Amino acid sequence: MAPKKTQISYAETDIQSLDYPENIQRRPGMYVGGTGVEALHHLAFEVIDNAVDEAMAGACTQIDVTLNPDGSLTVFDNGRGIPAGMHPEKKKSTLELVFTELHTGGKFGSGGYSTSGGLHGVGIKATNALSEWLEVTVHRDGVVYTQRHELGLPVTPVEIYTEGGKKIGEVGKRGYQGLIKKHAVKKQQTGSVVSFKPNSEFLDTIEFEFDTLAHRLQEIAFQIPSVTVTFEDRRKPDKKGNFPSRQFHYKGGLVEWVEYLNDGKKPLHKKPIHVHEKTQVDAGKAGTVTIEFELALQYHTDTNDPDGLIISTVNTIPTPDGGKHVSGFRAGLTKAINTFADEKRMTKGGSVSGRDVLYGLTAVLKVLMPDPQFTSQTKTQLASDYVQGVANSITYNALLEAFRKNTGLGRSVVKQGQAAAQARQAESKVRASIMRKSMLEVSDLPGKLADCDSRTHPLLTALYIVEGDSAGGSCKLARDRRYQAILPTRGKILNVWRSNLNKAMGNTEISSIISAIGGGVGTDFDLDDMRYGMVVVMVDADVDGGHIGALLLTLGFKFMRKMVAAGRLFWAVAPLYQITAGKKRFYAYSDAERDKLVKKLSGKVEVQRYKGLGEMNPDQLRETVFAVDKEQLEAANTAIAEFEAARNAYTNGDSNGDDKPVFHPVPLNRHLVQVTIEDFHAAQQSLELLMGSSVPPRKSWLIERMGEME
Repeated sequence: MAPKKTQISYAETDIQSLDYPENIQRRPGMYVGGTGVEALHHLAFEVIDNAVDEAMAGACTQIDVTLNPDGSLTVFDNGRGIPAGMHPEKKKSTLELVFTELHTGGKFGSGGYSTSGGLHGVGIKATNALSEWLEVTVHRDGVVYTQRHELGLPVTPVEIYTEGGKKIGEVGKRGYQGLIKKHAVKKQQTGSVVSFKPNSEFLDTIEFEFDTLAHRLQEIAFQIPSVTVTFEDRRKPDKKGNFPSRQFHYKGGLVEWVEYLNDGKKPLHKKPIHVHEKTQVDAGKAGTVTIEFELALQYHTDTNDPDGLIISTVNTIPTPDGGKHVSGFRAGLTKAINTFADEKRMTKGGSVSGRDVLYGLTAVLKVLMPDPQFTSQTKTQLASDYVQGVANSITYNALLEAFRKNTGLGRSVVKQGQAAAQARQAESKVRASIMRKSMLEVSDLPGKLADCDSRTHPLLTALYIVEGDSAGGSCKLARDRRYQAILPTRGKILNVWRSNLNKAMGNTEISSIISAIGGGVGTDFDLDDMRYGMVVVMVDADVDGGHIGALLLTLGFKFMRKMVAAGRLFWAVAPLYQITAGKKRFYAYSDAERDKLVKKLSGKVEVQRYKGLGEMNPDQLRETVFAVDKEQLEAANTAIAEFEAARNAYTNGDSNGDDKPVFHPVPLNRHLVQVTIEDFHAAQQSLELLMGSSVPPRKSWLIERMGEME
């Protein structure tokens, strides 16, 4: 007899319609890309970008950002001030609508902004919805408007004050316009001030990172030479009582940005090439639109930068995943170099591919346009098709003209591209020799690779590179062999930052790691050839472990950068403590977490400090760093299905010209921290400082950091 099916309710009452702010609070990922540190900073960027839009409109010359002692953030701009009067259709204060009603803003159509980063009328509402409170103050119309919001909703009306601080009324009340005229200051300094405090109920972290915000603010100043940006962190003063602060102002714009990025490198040509054009283009249903395209680029000879660096923005919003403007630029650059090579009869050295033109390249690409279409609300990739042709055409014509005017420059660029092609071919031979090693010959691998079940989808699997044979033995017993492979290492690997590819591949440990990962090396690295969806660094939480981990991260950055850029490298965070209360055991990953657990648990409590991975039993590892989370597994399967659908569309030519899709993994364990390259320039500088051959700068840096820790 078949078991009776459980009836699940599905009626009219089960259909829900979520209004603001609950729609955002229930699903933050749809609006700000998640609940972690990136989402937190996305809240800040939404407010900052509104000030930036004022600067792009020519109405603002000063932007000030402050981190406050209570964890809130304040953004000031001396722009026109957000309109605050009654909206003619909504019959509410416009200021209130801007912060509470989705798809409401001044950036639709041809109103207050010709180009803008905020185009969906969602961003500032997401910040408000995910904050404990938000306060806005506007200097406009000769008076001051203020309003406070809590949990995304207003708790006060839009109040009106004189510049001297005296309350004179509320927007919407009878006679308020007359009061404004009576008390208005004729020569008022206009502007907006927005302060908000992120809400831990909706976000996993609410502590802003100074460097992350400073990096974004510096990028803004590079793009808008007319604006001065100041940033101050008033949360904790240094020993002298001073608060960390930065000020950014760059008259040289993109050219100065490229020179900043290439500081310390040997340039192939003295001055960056600068291109700046406006053009009109048919945007389909949107009609004819004006696009402003600006580019600065400079080649250098740094061999640690074979893949180059391209920074792209749209209406000052970073597009780290590129998009149509970057695709068009790369195609135009490649065509210009090869056309010049043909004209100068330099083709005996071989043609230069799109991959080879990146060698030693530093480029910043900026596009200003109305109504750009992005692949998501977080705006990481431009999807507007017509921009690709514009970027291609302008880049090709401008660079070919620059090469013809300065033939020495053109010849140098062609020769470097040809040398890059030859180096890539040599790397391909090295890679081929690596891949010829049979993975079944595990005796060639230190500690012997314990591979995953061959029936598991490769993108669901992770290769754990584990410090030491003893820890490796425990990990092999603890792992879920369906998803987790183990490769122990013996001691510290070679510092590849100081080595070329041939020397690195002569190191047994490095050769074995690269062979196990399977994607190749250098510019020839191919994500599709990786044998695993993820690679995980797992080391002891001590000085030696940190050193080994740094060496492995350096290996990834230098020779497998595409893997790191795709977010497929992770760091395993093992517990520091086991806390036993009766028959129950708990794990703590920090001293603070240990103290919180000990305080919470009643009765006799035993605390064990793990000195290394080798001290953990297989069952303890199985419960922590190797635990497979069912929700994460479901999300990973969904991500794989979406990726395969996009890849099939790309292969079949149904992707509308989109770039080849890149798989972004979902880790099956919540204690895996994704390693990302948020700031390529800063990462490269740090590696040169910490892993390079020059000792004095590293010594000075260490002494300075030790002083900060005292």
